[in-house]
Amino acid sequence: MDTHVRRGPTDAAPSRRTVGIDVGGTKTLGLLVEHGPAGVVVVDRERVPSRAGDPSAVDAVVGVARTLTGRSRNQAGEVVPVAAVGVGLAGFVDPAGMVRAAPNSAGLVGQDVRGRLERELGLPVAADNDANCAAVAAHALIEPTVADLVAVTLGTGIGGGLIVGGRLVRGARGFAGEPGHMVVDPDGPRCPCGQFGCWERYASGSGLGWLARRAVRRGDAPSLAATVADLESLRGEHVTELLGVGNRDACRVFDEYAEWVALGVANLISLLDPDVVALGGGVAAAGDELTGRVRTILSERFPAASEGRSVSIVTTPGGADAGAIGAAILALDVAAPAPEPGSGGSGDGR
Repeated sequence: MDTHVRRGPTDAAPSRRTVGIDVGGTKTLGLLVEHGPAGVVVVDRERVPSRAGDPSAVDAVVGVARTLTGRSRNQAGEVVPVAAVGVGLAGFVDPAGMVRAAPNSAGLVGQDVRGRLERELGLPVAADNDANCAAVAAHALIEPTVADLVAVTLGTGIGGGLIVGGRLVRGARGFAGEPGHMVVDPDGPRCPCGQFGCWERYASGSGLGWLARRAVRRGDAPSLAATVADLESLRGEHVTELLGVGNRDACRVFDEYAEWVALGVANLISLLDPDVVALGGGVAAAGDELTGRVRTILSERFPAASEGRSVSIVTTPGGADAGAIGAAILALDVAAPAPEPGSGGSGDGR
């Protein structure tokens, strides 16, 4: 199932394999990735349901890593060693790979994911914030000459990753790049982090659902109410589905949503002056329906973040695979040096 995700040169020569794992709110996705002259190539994948709100999510991570490392073979059926494993976690991940806080993934808090994987797999492991992993993937997949990039993932909450001068910025404690908890409305709804009016309350996938329910309660979106038996079950996914068929109520709600996304993006541009802002996560699957609206709103309402600048607003390449691809790339940073050609090796990667 070889899937090429980037062509061109790579620093990893000869070819090496790593596993990248992305832990989402309801699923754990793992990719077996080969880094070589052809670029970054996905050669196998494993996806299992999991709950980031439950400590059992770590069991799912270990299981996915075991499965992919065990299946790492070439076309002749010979074992190909895995050099390292990378894992992206939704939350504030410290330099030791421990999740210190996770408003939307409580089951990961206090879990030594990296240590457990290293003990059980016998491989070096890199653990980082999932949005940092998405930023690394975006930087690798968009254009190697881009030096400054902001990646924003619009999922259950909002995650972010910063590439400055070509390097991932983690901050003093590993918690840099969390724009979802910028306060954009002090009188807004309470966030799971304890603050009021965080950007993610409006501009995440959950925020899109909240805006839709609010519109229904105001009597502004009757057709959205008709799509569900219970108003509380109205989600952002319903809005984007109806958006695709031109539903006027969905379009109005999505326009309001795009304004909140643009507000946060404008703040990030003013602060960081990036070359690219890459929007990922579930809502970003709307593609130009979102990025096009955000570009227009930036030019019309936020001149400080648009005039005299040339910032590309794009959808993060790699789609749902971006976080796992980035984790696989970060795994190269902790992998043992590749053996010189002809020098042999362990044969099993352990």
